[in-house]
Amino acid sequence: MTEASAKARHVAVTGATGGIGGALVRQFHEAGYRVTAIGRNRAALEQLTALGPQVFTCAADMADDAACKSAFADAAKALGPVDALVAAAAVYPKAFFLDQTADHLDEVLRINVVGVANAVRAVLPGMLERNDGRVVVMGSLADLNPLPGSLAYSVSKGALHSLVRGIAGEIDRDRYPNVLINEFNPGATRTAMSEHGNDPEAIFPALLPLIECGRDGPQGRFFQAGREIRLNESWKAALKRAVLRR
Repeated sequence: MTEASAKARHVAVTGATGGIGGALVRQFHEAGYRVTAIGRNRAALEQLTALGPQVFTCAADMADDAACKSAFADAAKALGPVDALVAAAAVYPKAFFLDQTADHLDEVLRINVVGVANAVRAVLPGMLERNDGRVVVMGSLADLNPLPGSLAYSVSKGALHSLVRGIAGEIDRDRYPNVLINEFNPGATRTAMSEHGNDPEAIFPALLPLIECGRDGPQGRFFQAGREIRLNESWKAALKRAVLRR
C-alpha cells in the first residue's frame, strides 16, 4: 500500500455490482484498501464478499435516502470512517422520448442524480469534521451530444456537472483544504450498458490519482483518461490557456 492509500484507507464504491463498480472494488482491494461495496444485486455482492474480510458489502438503493444513510452507517461500523467515495451507481435504460412513460425520466434522475447526492451527503459531514476525504463522481459527456434513445441518461449526466461543481463550491478551501470532490468520465466501457469500449479494469489507473492526491489536488473539476476536461470552455479560451502555459 502506498503512503497515500494508507491515508485513504477505507473507500466506498456505489454501483458496486455493475461492471465498472465491481472492477473498482476488486482493484481497490488488491491495492490494499478496505472497501465497502454497495449495490442492489445481492448475488453479485456475495461474490465480492468472497474477496476477504477487508471487503464489506451492503445491498441498498442509493436513491432511497434512509437506506443510503443506513448503508454508510453500517460501513463505518464495519471498516471505520469512509475516507473516499466513488459514486458509480447509475442506470441507462434506452427509450425514445415519445415512447417513454411519464415516470421514465423521473426514475433515471432519481437513481443517477438524487442517488449520487444522497451518497455524498452521507459521507461528506464526516470528511469535513476530519478535514480528510475524497469524492469521485462517475460522470459522462453524454449530455453534449445525446444519442437517440438515451435522452434520460444524457440529462442525468448533464445534471451531475452542476452537482459536483456546486458541492465543491460550498466547501471552504481555507477551512477544509483536504476534502476534495471531482467528476470522472470513464469513457466508453464494455459493461451491461454498452457492448463497446475499454475493459472496466482499465479505469482504475486513471481514477486512482483523484483518490490519492494531496490536499493541493483538484476541486470541482472534470477528468477523462487522466487529463482534465474544461466543460463549456470556448476554443479561444483553451488556446489562450495553452499559450499562457507555455
